[in-house]
Amino acid sequence: MRFHLPLLLAALLTPSAPAQMTITRPPPPAASVQPSAAPAVPSDLPAGWRVISGRVRAPAEVRLPAGSTVTVSLEDVTRQEGASLSRVQASFPISRLSTPYQLQFNPVRLRPGRTYALTARVTAPDGRLLYRTTTPQPLPTARNAVQDVAVSAVR
Repeated sequence: MRFHLPLLLAALLTPSAPAQMTITRPPPPAASVQPSAAPAVPSDLPAGWRVISGRVRAPAEVRLPAGSTVTVSLEDVTRQEGASLSRVQASFPISRLSTPYQLQFNPVRLRPGRTYALTARVTAPDGRLLYRTTTPQPLPTARNAVQDVAVSAVR
């Protein structure tokens, strides 16, 4: 043991060589990539159908109660008898805003001469309305469109 102690002390007290570190940066993204571009049309989308995707956004990032649900609708907002009629809608659970959505629909379901808009509603697990669209978003006409839907807190 006496012999090992001087060796151990010598090894601990001898200055070691400085460590070398090489930092490499990833290449910059290609100039052709645009984050605001519409996503690719799903390969299983039937001919003639449309896709609208985007985000349901609140004025700030919000954590929601567990079990909350968002419903994004394509509604007929033509003023007749004061009520709007939902033509296409998708509901799914969410935990925060903003959140992505996607609607796929056949425009044959839309009646000519009517005005349609995108709306969104966020409800708590007990059914209480938390957020809703205050200004319906005009319906895009492209086959594959990106449209965010703004919601505001219900007081």
